[in-house]
Amino acid sequence: MAKEINIRRRHLLAFIIGFLISILCLVIALWGIEWEELKEGFQQANYLTLPILMGLLFCVFWLKAIRWRLLLQPLRKFQTKEVVPSLMIGFMGNNLLPAHLGELIRIFVLGREFSLSKAAVFSSVVLERIFDTAVVLLFLVMSLLLVDELPSWVSTTILSVAVLAGLAILFLAAYLFWTQRFIRATRRVFSFLPERFGQKLTETMKAGVLGLASMQSGGLAFWILLTSILQWVLMAGMVYVSLWSFGLHLSPLVSFVIIGVSALGVTIPSAPGFFGIIQLSFWVILQLFGVDKGDAFASSIYFHLSNYIPVTLVGLYYLNRRGLQLWQIDKEASENEDPMLADSGTL
Repeated sequence: MAKEINIRRRHLLAFIIGFLISILCLVIALWGIEWEELKEGFQQANYLTLPILMGLLFCVFWLKAIRWRLLLQPLRKFQTKEVVPSLMIGFMGNNLLPAHLGELIRIFVLGREFSLSKAAVFSSVVLERIFDTAVVLLFLVMSLLLVDELPSWVSTTILSVAVLAGLAILFLAAYLFWTQRFIRATRRVFSFLPERFGQKLTETMKAGVLGLASMQSGGLAFWILLTSILQWVLMAGMVYVSLWSFGLHLSPLVSFVIIGVSALGVTIPSAPGFFGIIQLSFWVILQLFGVDKGDAFASSIYFHLSNYIPVTLVGLYYLNRRGLQLWQIDKEASENEDPMLADSGTL
């Protein structure tokens, strides 16, 4: 009971902090916009591009499902259609719940349905985020070389994040290929922890490496990397189409910068659905190319809702098909939350 209360308090605190950050981002993104111009922008937009956005979104999530299936292959031979429901329920959870709780929910749903180790499934999701981070940063660094208009502070920030991500990938490689040595070193570093926490850390790390075993196969690693690249190319395509719909005919490279900054931005605590973060990310980049703030906000809303609404509806559909309710599964996932798996909301 005490554990459940502590988890609920942590989730409530995360919601309050995220909500305040989202409000602040929305205020900044909206500040100084003339409402009549914003209304006119929405009225003059070309919404015939919506089917294109839906097609791209379908391909993005099908690639996500294929990649997760590949990551889970060391645990069980899945068909792509078997992981789709848990995947969509998880992303729906991110849209409706705070603190990236959708990630915890999809780990719980898949683990319960197929009797898999939660730590191993969790590590596959972490590996997903590492691939996403690596691909996004690759796109951003390439954009630095090809887009001349970016100011020095943007370049410095991107390069700094890239270095930190590189270090994280090196730690992951050490964990994967020298597991026992890495675990022993980690235990020494955290020797100040109580014995029961140290033991739990060791057990979680040993179980978690199962979910990373896909990286020990060169063929699997290649296809995981390829699907990661393709889905982010398609996401950048969605940004490009959204901008084009509002008369913003910019270089496709600008779309890669926007989706990269947005992907990094959503790691910041925010309200469910990342409202405010996406809008501010659009404006931060588009202002560098002389785009009116109202047009930047309007195109960000079009892009955001074309993702948010379909993903949420599909996730709710799969939730209903399984006879589950969001509050129920959130409660069960929280009650079964392992301290070592808490706050799993990475990129």
